[in-house]
Amino acid sequence: MEKIRYPFSALVGQELMKTALLLNVIDPSIGGVLIKGERGTAKSTGVRALIDLLPEIRVVKNCPFQCDPDDTDSLCPLCRDRVRNGETLAVVQRPIRLVNLPIGTTEDRLLGTIDIEEAIKKGKKAFEPGLLAEAHRGILYVDEVNLLNDQIVDLLLDVAASGVNIVEREGISFTHASRFVLVGTMNPEEGDLRPQLLDRFGLCVSVKAAASVEERLEIIKRRIAFETDPEGFRKQWAAEDTRLREVIRRARENLNRIIIPDEMYELAARLAMAMETDGHRAEITIVKAARAHAALKEKSEVGKEDIHMAARLSLPHRVKKNPLERKEFDEEKLVQLIDQHETHQDRTSGEWKPLYQNKPPHTKDKVSAASPLSCVTHLCPGSHIPVIPQIPWYRIQPGSHPGRRFPFPSRHKSGICSGLRLPGPQDRDFDLSLSGTLRAAAPYQLKRGMNGKVVIKSQDLRFNRRRRKTGLTLMLVIDSSASMRTNNRMSRTKGIIEALIRDMYLHRDKLGIITFRHTDAEVLLPLTHNMHDAISRVEELPVGGRTPLAKGLSLALKHLNQEMQKNPEAVPVIMVFSDGRPNVSCYGSDPLEETLALAREIRRKGIQAVYVDTELDPMAMGYGYIISQRMNATYIPMDRLLKENSGL
Repeated sequence: MEKIRYPFSALVGQELMKTALLLNVIDPSIGGVLIKGERGTAKSTGVRALIDLLPEIRVVKNCPFQCDPDDTDSLCPLCRDRVRNGETLAVVQRPIRLVNLPIGTTEDRLLGTIDIEEAIKKGKKAFEPGLLAEAHRGILYVDEVNLLNDQIVDLLLDVAASGVNIVEREGISFTHASRFVLVGTMNPEEGDLRPQLLDRFGLCVSVKAAASVEERLEIIKRRIAFETDPEGFRKQWAAEDTRLREVIRRARENLNRIIIPDEMYELAARLAMAMETDGHRAEITIVKAARAHAALKEKSEVGKEDIHMAARLSLPHRVKKNPLERKEFDEEKLVQLIDQHETHQDRTSGEWKPLYQNKPPHTKDKVSAASPLSCVTHLCPGSHIPVIPQIPWYRIQPGSHPGRRFPFPSRHKSGICSGLRLPGPQDRDFDLSLSGTLRAAAPYQLKRGMNGKVVIKSQDLRFNRRRRKTGLTLMLVIDSSASMRTNNRMSRTKGIIEALIRDMYLHRDKLGIITFRHTDAEVLLPLTHNMHDAISRVEELPVGGRTPLAKGLSLALKHLNQEMQKNPEAVPVIMVFSDGRPNVSCYGSDPLEETLALAREIRRKGIQAVYVDTELDPMAMGYGYIISQRMNATYIPMDRLLKENSGL
């Protein structure tokens, strides 16, 4: 039963999102669109409604790889064999398809695999196409793309970059074209997108809920009308959808006839330079999107209005910025740059110097620092820090790949299946891969001759190769008492924390921040993967009052205990930034004794700890080293983390 879709024309507002989707339908070479926004803003509804507007294309009849009969160089091996045998390829027309990529998809389903039925019946190693074959010349849609498994993302990126899917597995060698428009939706609150995947999207749109009461009322009325009578509601908007479909058809036909003046090429390049984008994808995408926008508006030539719209869609995810700070795209700056270019058309030589200058970053008296994790490469002499089973301490150091701090193989049934492996001496049957075993045995069934019965031998057995991946679950405990004002301690601490957060952001770890001052501690940032606001919150941290260190440790212990219960494979770590001078009793006894008691409890719970001593005076009376010993923590004086002292 086919689900009735909401009409594209009936969407209220979200004009940028609708424009970005239409531009990619008109010119698929733009590279897709990423739609970011909070829950309930019609992201998925808009993408699925696009199906009814997609134009028709010519494909080879019954070809599972959606081959274009007019592009003989890109025919799949099956169609190429048919042509070589003198067969005429039958052609049909059908709409462009929108293929959904589920979050839990497997490698076999994505790339394709051996056709087990064909192998068992005929003893041949035939190829069964996957989602990448189905998405060829169409749209590949990933809902919640930021939650996609890293292994699937890597495979997807390889194919998206090359336009070719190469499958080498289980005795199968198969290559076919796979060019598609990648459309993704995501809620930034659920985590960030890997930079490698983010850059693959040609356009990026941030959507928000309607800001006016009138728009919200219209949304309510249309949605209720659709749910009450879906077919009747679609008939009301059928004429508008038909009009849009015709506009898209004409735009696709006229796309290559659109004239792009040299000054528009120049404007696109200057906008990309002024916005300090990396590489050259930005200006190329601006020109392509501007040409598609001119075709959509039924113009014959690209103008600055088209460049303006294209830049709004092409630049937000490419401008150089701190990836951990939430920044809005500077629309005012873009308008000023376009206006400036128009008033300087008569210049003939010399380097262009924009009137709008980027403001220098405000450092707030911070110092350059290294991530503390880069210094935690060994244990203190004569000590051993207990860890969660099967996760060694030496893994807690920056890796060479983003998002892969703790990948390790698993012989248990839990974890991500990353392929198949031959059985080992310690393997049991409970993690046997049925499909892998059948695929290995299928080509030999005719030789084994059991009249249709499948014969499995020991050499056919295949087990799942599993990987469990985890990262740090780090709770920062920051001393913001009055003593942190002396010797510029807090500004140094903020610089170190910023380097730490950048490292954790790249490795997709989990971070929480607790501060303590006066007589209490507070959670500045709950444990989360979303670190966009982490640096700004630390920057605004006030300093003053006394030092309730025990309260900060107690609150951190509580939150990490809760996280360990929800996620047993997490690597819980407490990192304390303090001068080790507790002077507030939180539970009615001596402040130092309370702190040491909580430090011992952290050690007993098996929570790893790092103590960064902010006391820079070696003759001072801080108890940082003693507290770190009670926690069995790695003790690091703060000056070791500063680049001018550490040489890092």
